[in-house]
Amino acid sequence: MSAEPVSKSTKVQKRKVQHSPSSTNQLLNHASQLKNTHMKEMRRRKRDFLRRINYGYTFTVAVLPALALIYLIRTSESFIPEKQETLYFTCIYYNITMLAFTAGYHKYFAHNSFKVRFKFIQYFFAIFGASSGLGSIRWWASLHRAHHHFTDDTERDPYSIKRGFTWAHWGWLIKKPKITTFYHEFMEQEFPKNTEASKIINEATIDEDGIEYSQGDLKRNDYDEYLQQLLIWQESRYLILFFITTFLIPVLITVIVCHDTIAHGVIYPGLLRMFLCQQSLLSTESVCHLKSIQVSIPTQPFNDKNTSQNCNNPLVSLLTYGQAHQNYHHEFPHDYRSTSSIFAYDPTKWFIWTMEKVGLVEELCKTPENLIVQLRIQQQQQVINRMKSQLNWGTPISKLPLITPKDFKRIIASSSNKDRIYIVIQNIIHDITPFMDQHPGGVPLLKASHGKDATKAFYGGVYGHSTAAVNLLATMRIGMLDVGNEEEVWKRVVREEGDVEESGARRSNKSYRTAEAA
Repeated sequence: MSAEPVSKSTKVQKRKVQHSPSSTNQLLNHASQLKNTHMKEMRRRKRDFLRRINYGYTFTVAVLPALALIYLIRTSESFIPEKQETLYFTCIYYNITMLAFTAGYHKYFAHNSFKVRFKFIQYFFAIFGASSGLGSIRWWASLHRAHHHFTDDTERDPYSIKRGFTWAHWGWLIKKPKITTFYHEFMEQEFPKNTEASKIINEATIDEDGIEYSQGDLKRNDYDEYLQQLLIWQESRYLILFFITTFLIPVLITVIVCHDTIAHGVIYPGLLRMFLCQQSLLSTESVCHLKSIQVSIPTQPFNDKNTSQNCNNPLVSLLTYGQAHQNYHHEFPHDYRSTSSIFAYDPTKWFIWTMEKVGLVEELCKTPENLIVQLRIQQQQQVINRMKSQLNWGTPISKLPLITPKDFKRIIASSSNKDRIYIVIQNIIHDITPFMDQHPGGVPLLKASHGKDATKAFYGGVYGHSTAAVNLLATMRIGMLDVGNEEEVWKRVVREEGDVEESGARRSNKSYRTAEAA
């Protein structure tokens, strides 16, 4: 059949799809809602981002140093002062401000490593320590104590290296933490502001309990109360102190004493000196906690349960102003030294020691050498135990099955064991078949001792075997010959397995944290 042609006059009608006005409006409304929701989410994230920026510290650790560098590049000036007097003053002022921070902020206020006899030393720490641009004593020392207390906790350690190198170095200053309330409460706990409350507590304790405090106790209470007031004073005037020590003093001395320009006073002993101080101080929490930077030659001689490192590299010691031994510091935080070595580069230790000799400070905290050696040995033992647990030391004697002489003869006579060699050494049965082809004395010598006691032959009768041979033999134990001599057997058990059991008991004790805590 042939298809009939379509007539030209025939019109093909197309079906028109009509959308109702209501469905079109619904689609437009839904798209509009999605767009509004997305815009609101973007605005919320932007507000959260802007709200979490710490503008004050961003200005001191990022903006001001960047402006100083831009000025030097645009004016084509050297990064080192060309005028000799300005260079000398910048170096001297760098050391003055670093010592005020490391000896004052860090060792004195944060860790109570010594006591100050004169108030002007405390004011020196409070005033010139502010020139680093890292915050008030109360704020910085509280966060530093939190770092020691919650090391490597990604939430509560303010500059945890586990959040990355950038966070440990700069990020914690530029971006506010999510748990701001926690840090405020921790700060109030470590350095309370309410001095009147502490007076009431002390008076109530004396009245109710009838405790008679000695003159030394009263002096200590007055000392602590004065420190509390000093911290509050410094916190309320921190910005003024920062301006005086970072801009005013450097400019005045540069212009009057060094006969240089105001701009050079602001740039060199002011901003660039502050930037170098910041890098030295911040590197202790970034470089000295990061194992992957192998140029620092990291070691953990006292505790390897956290990321603190002893960076045994002179360049890192210079960079951190002698504070590179963080593994030591985390275990002995109250020690006024950064390490017990007398040859270590540690300007802070020398400064504190000198002040003690001239009578400005007293009661220097120094960890006893015996305690340092103890902790070092404990850490070495833990490393040895971990290595030991990964090796094949053979079945422990206490877990070997008891085999009577009669059963042992039956095992030897069995046709399934005709190609195996069993020897007895100190009542322990060993299957030495895997080693017989490697034995230096040859297979015939081993077969001659098959099923017999070869103790005398093994321990010098034929050849005095080495410790390595004894360890190898232990991996071939299969059972203990039950001859009734239990006392001798258990002496060997205690001798071989006692150390392992004791170390295991020590590892199960979770209450121990650091040597100073103990």
